[in-house]
Amino acid sequence: MRNIVFTLMLFVLTIGNAQAQEKPEAFKTIENLLNYLSDVDHEHMRGTVTESFLLLEHGEVWTIEDLIKVAKPSDTVRTNYFSIIDFDEKPDLVTINYWNKANFAKKNESQDVYWLESAILKKVKGKWLISQLHSTRLPSGKVPENVVFKP
Repeated sequence: MRNIVFTLMLFVLTIGNAQAQEKPEAFKTIENLLNYLSDVDHEHMRGTVTESFLLLEHGEVWTIEDLIKVAKPSDTVRTNYFSIIDFDEKPDLVTINYWNKANFAKKNESQDVYWLESAILKKVKGKWLISQLHSTRLPSGKVPENVVFKP
C-alpha cells in the first residue's frame, strides 16, 4: 500500500514539474513585448497589450504609454532569460508566473537584473494580448539558486 501511495505522489510531482518547464503559447507575447522594449519599437509594444493594460512595476502602476516613455534608444543590449514557475491556461485567458533575468551589456560592462513576474493574457480576435503584468525587481544576491533561466 505504501508503494502505491509513494508511486502516486511521485507521479503527481513529476506532472507538476513537467508543466513548470513548458511555455504556453501566450508566453511568446511577453517575450515579444520585452524584445520590442529593448528595440525601442513603440508601435509593436502597443500591439502586445490590451486597451486596458496595466503594468504593476515595483510598487507603481503604469499604462503602456508610461512604459513607452521610458523606452529610449541606448547603446545597451538587453538579453532576456526566463524560468516558468507555473501557468493556468483556459481557452481565452492564461495566467503565467515566472522568473525573468535580463542581461544588460554595454561595451566591456555587463549586469544581470532579476524579477519575479506574473502576467494575465487574454485572447482577443485570436491573438494573445497582455492585460496585466506584475513585476517585482529582486534585490541583488536574492535570486533563488535552483532557478534555470532559458532564452
